[in-house]
Amino acid sequence: MAKRNKKHYKKPGVKIPLMTVVGALPGLSNVKRAWDSKEFGDTGFKSASVEATRIYFGLDSRIGANPKTNFGWTKEGTVPLLLGIIASKVASRLGVNKMFKGLPVRL
Repeated sequence: MAKRNKKHYKKPGVKIPLMTVVGALPGLSNVKRAWDSKEFGDTGFKSASVEATRIYFGLDSRIGANPKTNFGWTKEGTVPLLLGIIASKVASRLGVNKMFKGLPVRL
């Protein structure tokens, strides 16, 4: 009798590159700080949403805020995230991910 081939199933899931996560950490830590301090409003959610729109889009969503737009704010959120994404793409093109494939570290 011939051996039957067993079907191998891949575990479904999304893999997020490590450098992208590292790039997102500065922005997320600022949003968490705003949530805890409630510096922009009476609730943590309001403060966190104002901080998130400031650091990721460069816009201040508060009424009467001056200046309303300042793209210097994005250096705390968007710029590190984009640098992480670019570093991840460059590393995959250079084959760095294949070098780390054989390491015994599992998450």
